[in-house]
Amino acid sequence: MTDGLIEWEKTAFEVARNKVGPRLPAEELMLSLGLTSHEFELLLEDELFRRKVRDFTKELTENGTSFVLKAQVQAEELLKTNFKLARATDTPPSVAVAAIANAVRWAGFDKRAAGGEEDPGNRPKISINITLAPPKDAPRTIDVTPTAVTHDA
Repeated sequence: MTDGLIEWEKTAFEVARNKVGPRLPAEELMLSLGLTSHEFELLLEDELFRRKVRDFTKELTENGTSFVLKAQVQAEELLKTNFKLARATDTPPSVAVAAIANAVRWAGFDKRAAGGEEDPGNRPKISINITLAPPKDAPRTIDVTPTAVTHDA
């Protein structure tokens, strides 16, 4: 359990792995997962949890415990950490921006980066640089351009 919440996807993976592999008795499985019998029963009653167990069981049966499947389970769990980093008030702004940008990219909302419909293609790109203050050692120049020439003496 983390922050009072059951890591249900990780638990679903472990339940599926137990079904395909060692087939531990429910009591031993609950103990290894750190769940009470009440928590475990609630999970088993949840349709989303049961569907995830079925999906993992099918994947494990067809492909074994693949590296990709393990990485997917880890990535799902690490999204929580990414979210906490982005939302924490003590996170440096640069880290928060990177966490948000990664989540947007991973979710597929950044269509330009993925070459999607909103990709500007061959449109001209404009870059504007504004120098707010000249460097201290820069020479001072004065540009005088007359607007009109007069011949008054």
